[in-house]
Amino acid sequence: MYEFEVVVLLATIFIVIYFIGSLRNRSLLVKYSRIFKRRIQPVSEFTGFRPFGNSGFRAQSRIRGESKLSRLEIAVSLVDRENAMHYPLSLITKESDMVTIWAFTGSKPLLNLEIRSKRMVTRHRRPSGIVLETIRTYREELEKYFIIASSNEVIAKKILRDDEISSSLLRVKDFLNYFIVDMEESRILLSGKLSEKSLESLIDFVIASGEKLPVKSESSHSAYL
Repeated sequence: MYEFEVVVLLATIFIVIYFIGSLRNRSLLVKYSRIFKRRIQPVSEFTGFRPFGNSGFRAQSRIRGESKLSRLEIAVSLVDRENAMHYPLSLITKESDMVTIWAFTGSKPLLNLEIRSKRMVTRHRRPSGIVLETIRTYREELEKYFIIASSNEVIAKKILRDDEISSSLLRVKDFLNYFIVDMEESRILLSGKLSEKSLESLIDFVIASGEKLPVKSESSHSAYL
């Protein structure tokens, strides 16, 4: 009889955790989608969402013509709060909600660039074909938190000297995993920890970087050399 009561108790706990976790994830998805839509609406012509149950969603925005960016996509991935095993395991794995952002430029960027957080224990895989060399920015506030590499040191340093870019980057120092400018694919790729506090700041950093990124169609090409 005692064993039966234990089984019933455990089953009840698992069911309660499932429903609470499900409600929590649904609530977060609504909040994240609203944050994204509110932030992107002023610069976009169209935004569409594709939900993936309670685990996340993808969204795509077509950016207005006056921007250097042509399209922005976001993928939100939530931890499995419906699974009771998530909670003890997360103490070991440090698993958290994640966001990936892709921003596509209308023209080819003049460089490859990678900004990686020193928090990352394991190194991510760069897109194939990207060859970079680690650079020194001689900006202590940036080098304290990030490892920076680029195919063009001169242009990279000029970008990072921009006050809007550097201040926006420092605002995401606790959330950013990595940021890549892929010259061949004409895109920006960002991965970061997701929270209500971090999402808008990460989007702001991507948009600010995209607008300041020198591209091949610019007549001011020589200004970056």
